[in-house]
Parts: sequence; structure tokens; C-alpha cells
Amino acid sequence: MATSDMRYRFGLTDAGAAVLRGAGFVTLAALIIPAFGVLSALVSVLGITFVVGYLLRPKIEIRGTLPDHVIAGRTAQLTYRLRNVARFPAYDLRVRFRALPASMEQVGDGRAVARLAPGETAEVTVTIRPARRGYYRIKPPLCESGFPFNLFRFGSGRGGEETLVVLPAFSRLHIPARPGSRHVHATGMRLAGHMGIAPEYMGNRPFLPGDSPRRIDARAWARLSVPATKEYDDDIDNYGALILDTRVPAARLALGPYEVQELEAAVSLCASVAFTINNDCLVDFLLAGPDLHDLAGRPRAARLDKVHELLAGVEPAREYGLDPVGPQLADRLYTISRVVFILLQWDQVYRPLLEAADRAGCHCTVVVVNGSKPAPVDEEAMNWVEHVRFVDAADVLGQRLEHL
Repeated sequence: MATSDMRYRFGLTDAGAAVLRGAGFVTLAALIIPAFGVLSALVSVLGITFVVGYLLRPKIEIRGTLPDHVIAGRTAQLTYRLRNVARFPAYDLRVRFRALPASMEQVGDGRAVARLAPGETAEVTVTIRPARRGYYRIKPPLCESGFPFNLFRFGSGRGGEETLVVLPAFSRLHIPARPGSRHVHATGMRLAGHMGIAPEYMGNRPFLPGDSPRRIDARAWARLSVPATKEYDDDIDNYGALILDTRVPAARLALGPYEVQELEAAVSLCASVAFTINNDCLVDFLLAGPDLHDLAGRPRAARLDKVHELLAGVEPAREYGLDPVGPQLADRLYTISRVVFILLQWDQVYRPLLEAADRAGCHCTVVVVNGSKPAPVDEEAMNWVEHVRFVDAADVLGQRLEHL
């Protein structure tokens, strides 16, 4: 960050605001009783503090960026490097975010640096805690100083905004093991079972984030001057699909997109399922509401992160139908071993999709997220699934749900 990119900020600290209010009360009292001496002392302290603080205001270069993502409900520590680019020392430095979103808070005021000489650097750690998932635009932090008497706050920082992805909260669940011994049709006849037992070499492709460094083809890298990785077709794999219901009544939408407890619980539960089955099952696609997200072309190690990033941006929807994506999924379901339905309500919208998954031989699990009282489910539909579970939204959000 160049010095010319710095933005300077000025403000009162809590102590400075208290002294200023005291000066105002003394001014009113001076109209009745002689209190000009006290008033002069307060004004002198404020004036001297402002002049000295302004002349020695910090000119600090802040280096550091936001992480790729953080998790809702958990604290995240961000590290920034400070460098004093002024000709004078800087005192009592703290790093603070300004104008954070309402669902995010900074824990503490940041570790203070007592003194930073010209040209000297120091590292500070800032802790934030996001309460909700989503994509947020955040301004870079300020480096502030309360020197000399912590009455005024003089700060500097760079302009612009950065994007912070807050993933939904998730945890590991205990999910009953499903048999993986049926045939699926992806590229010919393939047996769905344990991952990576009989890989078949398919060719090379450009190296992508999440690929294993062990599969880098050194010869192809030297020939093409760009990293290339060997691509394999694992003959024996478990493939999975996640189906997420995002329908919310219009009356509930008035509360705000992230105030619908049942939807937030369903998104969090979907993230937990993806995290739990990641080692034994390769998620091939995510159907979030009417939106189909195909993950088949992504490296194995990058799919879980992509699922969580997609879930971070899920928004509530009004009533919709699955007719546009139904034909696309009909053939894909024959390549899937396990399908997990996470629904807010059971009706005719997801019934045809569950029938198609049953005909394809998928092991289906249906979870209905609602209040403590289960919603009525068609008895005929109960025969299509191996396991139906009703869960309370409060239990999911409180991470009290351990078994599925």
C-alpha cells in the first residue's frame, strides 16, 4: 500500500467524549457560579491533546488480507503487519475494523503496540466473530492511536473494500453406513464402493487448486511451461447428491433473508452432511432450491469447499417447481449411490424426484427440518425411503443434533 493511498480518520474516544460532556456541563454551571478556572483547565487539556495528537498522528502502512472464508459462530483471527512510514515514532497503536456488518463483531480492540519507531514493523492479531453466513463487503481496518491522553483517536488506513465469505456452521454427524455395492453408469459400467481402489489414467489437464501435488506430471509441466496434473477415473467410487429445500412462505420472508430459523438450520445441516460424508462419498451435485450446481468437473479435494461456499450464498425462495431440472437429474441419478434430501416441508414438489431416485436404486435419506412437532407425511411416501428423520431447527442451530 503506497503512502498516498492512506485515508486518515479522526474521532473521539469514550474518555474524550466524557471530558467533552463535562466541559459542556461546566460551561452551563459557569453561568451560575464562578467555574471559569475549571472550564479553562478542561479546554486546555482538550486543546493540547488535540494539537499534539494531530502533529504526531500515525502514518502506518497496513499489510494483510482477509482469509478466503470463515465459519459462522466461530471466532477468526486475522494477522496484519504494521510499518511506520512517518519520520516520528508512533505510540499506543491499535487495529480496528470500522463499519462492520450488523451480524459481525470485533472481539476486543486489537493488541496494542506501545511504540513503533520510524521504519519499524510489528504484527498484530485482530479477532472477529461473524454470527451469520453470507458474502460480506468489508472495509480494510484502521490503525489508530489515542496518544497522548486517549481522548482523541487518530487513525490511518487504506480505502476500498474486500469480500469475506462466511460459511454456515457445520459439525460432524453420526450417519449410518450405507451399503455401496450397486452398479452405476457414468463412463460405462462402474461399481460404487470405496474410493480410489482401481484408478484408470485418463490424461492430463491444467493443475487446479485442491489437486494433489503427487499427481503433477513433471514432463508435461516442462513441455507446456504450466503445471499439469494427471487425471484418473476411479472405477470404484461412492457418489452422492444433496437436495436442499429453500421454500419459505411469503409472510416469513418479511422478517429478512437470514431470519428464517428453519432455512438457516437446513443450510447448516446440509453443510454438516457434506462435511460428514466427504471421506466416503464424492458429492456430484447440489440442488439448492431450483438451482442445480454441478460439481462433477471439480477435483475431489475442492468439492467440499465449493459446497460450503455455495451454501453460504443460499437465499430463501418462494414457491417453485423442479420441472426445469427434472430431465437433467433423471439420468444423473443412475450415477449416484446416496441422495440426502433436506426439506422444510413434504409435498408434491420433491415427491417425483424422490421417486426417480428410488427407481435409480439410490439410497435415499429424507430429513424434514421444522419445529418440534413433525409435519404430516404421506404414508405411501414413507415406503420409498430407507430412513425419514424429523429434526427441530433449534437443535440444529444449537449443534445439539449428533445423529442423523
